[in-house]
Amino acid sequence: MKTIKLLILSLLTLSSCNIDKEIYLSTDREDAYITEVQLYANDNRNVVLKCDIDEETGIINLLVKNGTNLSHLKPRCSLAPEATILPKMGTWTDFSVPVEYTVFSGSKKNNKKYTIHITEEK
Repeated sequence: MKTIKLLILSLLTLSSCNIDKEIYLSTDREDAYITEVQLYANDNRNVVLKCDIDEETGIINLLVKNGTNLSHLKPRCSLAPEATILPKMGTWTDFSVPVEYTVFSGSKKNNKKYTIHITEEK
């Protein structure tokens, strides 16, 4: 009985160690781009009024609603098929200063850096 408890405890410990790891499978896709960005406030509403993406410079200019708390927004984006982005989106982020993201193609052969700049409507 002691052996079974020890085995179960070992399995639980081993499986809990991998919770934070994400596995990104490599594909043959070579596109690395963002097509759209949304920013969500505490009430889970998108506050972006306008999204301009300059592919040449990698600058993303977002116009958000007046009064938006720029230091506490949850970003989401649309990427090229099978691409990934770092740092991860979907977590509370401080956009009171520009934030840089890197998009990686599915093949991991290409990547593109983007910097998000926020302006409040007047």
